[in-house]
Amino acid sequence: MLHCILLAISVSIDALSLGVTYGIKHSRIRGISNLIIFTIALLSTSISIFLGSNIAKLFSTDVALSLGSSLLIILGLYTIYKSFKENNNDFDLDNSNSIEKKEAFLLALAVSADASCVGLSCGIIGLDSFIYPIFAAFFHICFINCGNFIAYHIAEKIKISSKILSIISGIILISIGIIRLIF
Repeated sequence: MLHCILLAISVSIDALSLGVTYGIKHSRIRGISNLIIFTIALLSTSISIFLGSNIAKLFSTDVALSLGSSLLIILGLYTIYKSFKENNNDFDLDNSNSIEKKEAFLLALAVSADASCVGLSCGIIGLDSFIYPIFAAFFHICFINCGNFIAYHIAEKIKISSKILSIISGIILISIGIIRLIF
């Protein structure tokens, strides 16, 4: 279960930095938008775990474990690589300072992409297929709203580096991939 929690936190760090971005701009994420983000994160990770577990059936246990762990390591490396590129993710398309339903749908797809890739790996290596999607969806909502709240209220006082958060996320993914390969 600890692996599921760490993976969910790791893939949700992007949501924290997006929440900070919106908070700095004084954009708000309302209740229905949170529900859309939660639902899409839950569904996309559940489907990816289901697909991963079916892919795993095609291989021996050792090959499936190696494949899934390797995918986690590659995703971790890609996350670190991505952190060094400029990335402007602004889903407030109408500049209303509020994330509406359509914008929340696009935002949810963006923040769920990494969680779905990790979900595929989880399915392949046999991590709990029920708990990870719930934690991933929960942490996506918590992090995006915490980031939004913090930045909205104290953006001038504290500088949060999304680059550092992404690097930490990548290191967590790589570490879990290596741990799963070894143990």
